[in-house]
Amino acid sequence: MADPQVDPQQCLQMQDQYAYTLENLPSQPNGPAMPIPAYSTIHLIMFPAAQEYFDKAHQRSTKLKSMEDVMTYYKLIATGARCLEAVLKERIQPYVECIAALWYCEALFTETKEFDEAEEVLNKAIALAARNNLYDLKFSMLHLSIRMLATKNLKAAQKLLKSCLRESDTLQIASWSYNFQYLSVSLHFAAYEYTSVTATLRSLYSCSSNEIRYLAFLTSALVALRQNNPSQAGDCLSRAVQCETDYSRQYIPQLVVMRVILEALATILLGDVANSGAKLKAVHECLDGQVQDQSGRWTAWNDDGTFFLFLPPGTDGNSYLPLKLKWWSQSEVYVMSYLISGIVSVHSSWDKRKSSKYFSEGLRVIATEIAGDDSPEAPLMTITQAADRVDFYVTAKCYILFYTCLERFVRGDWSTEGLQALVEAVKSVPAKTVTTLYPLILYISGLFFQATGKLPSALEAYELIRRILPQNSELSIMASLSMIIIYRGDLMRNSEQVSILGSQLRPLITNSPNNAIKFAWALAMAVDGSQTGIDKQNNISGLLIAARDLANSQFTTIIMHLGASVFSEQEKKESTAMGAFLSAKRTRDVLWCWVSGNLAADMLRLSGKDLMAEKQYSVNKQIYNLVDSLLNSPPPL
Repeated sequence: MADPQVDPQQCLQMQDQYAYTLENLPSQPNGPAMPIPAYSTIHLIMFPAAQEYFDKAHQRSTKLKSMEDVMTYYKLIATGARCLEAVLKERIQPYVECIAALWYCEALFTETKEFDEAEEVLNKAIALAARNNLYDLKFSMLHLSIRMLATKNLKAAQKLLKSCLRESDTLQIASWSYNFQYLSVSLHFAAYEYTSVTATLRSLYSCSSNEIRYLAFLTSALVALRQNNPSQAGDCLSRAVQCETDYSRQYIPQLVVMRVILEALATILLGDVANSGAKLKAVHECLDGQVQDQSGRWTAWNDDGTFFLFLPPGTDGNSYLPLKLKWWSQSEVYVMSYLISGIVSVHSSWDKRKSSKYFSEGLRVIATEIAGDDSPEAPLMTITQAADRVDFYVTAKCYILFYTCLERFVRGDWSTEGLQALVEAVKSVPAKTVTTLYPLILYISGLFFQATGKLPSALEAYELIRRILPQNSELSIMASLSMIIIYRGDLMRNSEQVSILGSQLRPLITNSPNNAIKFAWALAMAVDGSQTGIDKQNNISGLLIAARDLANSQFTTIIMHLGASVFSEQEKKESTAMGAFLSAKRTRDVLWCWVSGNLAADMLRLSGKDLMAEKQYSVNKQIYNLVDSLLNSPPPL
């Protein structure tokens, strides 16, 4: 999620401009000059000193190997903070005092978390800025104050934010209105308050800045994906393309890359394998094009992922600060691109086996980044930013290993090597992330046990998921569905457990916003052995319509395949089986293409269409070669 921030360095530049103006004021035309209060100029020495100490500390943040290194880092930070504190103790110009206070409090907030002292200094400086009509600095400090307050009391922070937004609108300072609106988006997004996020973003759809509208549509697409609504995300991304200009393509590569990645994710969630391949190609072309671009914007991509949107000034001509946002760094973009490429390629590149190569390349980049950079040009970042960076990479590594396991399962590789690597990698992730990854490990372990016939172990893994996650969580619901499937089977048949789990799931799924979960539940109920043939046929017909409305080609193929086995009329059996084959063929789903193709050939033969059946069998033999390559060939080195 983009994170609006205020850059103290820009305030420092503005201070230099202000000092130049004071030095060049015209003398009094008549009479003696008015006495000018004597202000200290200590900041001319202390500001550069503070910057140097902070830079030296931030150069070390990615190279901390021992407690002594950590202590050295914090000594440098403390020395830089004391330089700013020394400025605040002098009689200085109000403008300079506000800059020093903002910089000092930002350091306390990001480096030490000493909120009480920072709040005291910040409140005093905000009042000083208000008395002297220093709106940019006042709003910069309020922006920091809101972020600090949000760590302790989100509702109070949102209340202060609304007040700041009203004031910036009254003063017609458009840049700060946008700043505060996007800060609101960030706060609501972090609290999973998606309705509030959407309401704020909609107010930005009609603003005068193409770049602001562009970012608003991209953020709306991200919210839609979080809510498992890829169709709505696609609509938002289509509107984003309309806002894309030559300026944004050339000077804001982050937005363009963000768009193509979100487009690829949307098609993955739709299950449209063929279109996912096209979107993946767009991601690769976008990244290649950015690297080859001669404008220098790609090489100037900040190591910490920050970038700027330059906003129109207010109607009163006020000066403004650009909107500063934080996204991924280049390396993080590449890691996620490799992950997405691997997921798509599991389905779309059976013969070439690209998925393993993408996953391996992603793991290589992660290993390089975690090892650290000992060069003098190492990125400048706080110790918190450096820790977050490592956390991102170790978490991404776990997700790549998770999908690597799935890719092996698809190939029929049921060895435990992939699971062991995943379990080992999870040991390095931060505690806050383990709670998310541990259920995933249990789930993929359950799939492994279920597929290899270890049904009691599979049930145990699924039951653990149900215990540690809320009952209405998607993974808990999926685990319960898997348990129902096991209990319906011949080996572990237990009608009582099926009934209990079904009664527990029914209200949860009814209230779930995830249409895919609802569809999976309906599919499980459609093949319930207790239903009559007519009931099954009606359920399959309804599900076929639902699958098409959901725009999920994989679901459509599965339902058509089941329908061919359930429908009583031979003509309908034949047409449905052939529809399943054509659906799988259209999306290049080789496994389902082969399975549905065999069923279609059988149905054609039953209908007495021997010539067409033989032709279909011949096609199936060609497809089987791809399936055999998928299941039996070793992964590329």
